[in-house]
Amino acid sequence: MRWPRRSGRTAPPILVDDGSLAILASSFDPAAGEGPALATLAATGHPPGAPVLLRHLFALPEPPDTPESPDAPDAPEPPDAPEAAGASSFDGAASTSLPAWGARRPIRPSGRAREAALRTVVERDGYEVRWLGDRLAVTRQTVPTVLAVAQERARMTGLEMRLPVTYLGWQALASPPASQPHQAGRTPGRKACGRP
Repeated sequence: MRWPRRSGRTAPPILVDDGSLAILASSFDPAAGEGPALATLAATGHPPGAPVLLRHLFALPEPPDTPESPDAPDAPEPPDAPEAAGASSFDGAASTSLPAWGARRPIRPSGRAREAALRTVVERDGYEVRWLGDRLAVTRQTVPTVLAVAQERARMTGLEMRLPVTYLGWQALASPPASQPHQAGRTPGRKACGRP
């Protein structure tokens, strides 16, 4: 079977997060919605319908470590009197139950385990993951529409319910518009798009 040839159409360029792209828009406030950020993107001169590299930023917060605090919800309880343990052994309970003073602190995954968990979930759907300073950057190329970006944000926010990560927000990266010259090492759109 011969597929029809498409004339006059070229494939969109493949965008790579290698430092050559400019941050043209970003949003770190879920309450603001996607509209204002995408309006900023359009104001830079980015062509409508042209793809961007959508970069989602995650933090891997260290788990709280406060064993000294008696009010900590997962702090181990003090041991009972030795007589109590001995009494339970007479009725056979010792072989079927754990001592009351056993460690109750939940096992928290290490930083590498948390990174691996995030990679496993997103890489199978075509996202790329890399470190960007102390943040994990999850990127995928997409055409930026309000619906598409809102769906992306909702998906990434949902990962907070499944993984020990914190979703910070997104950035739209693309080649700097040719009509706007570089200024002393700065790229267009950098001023309007700060990082958290």
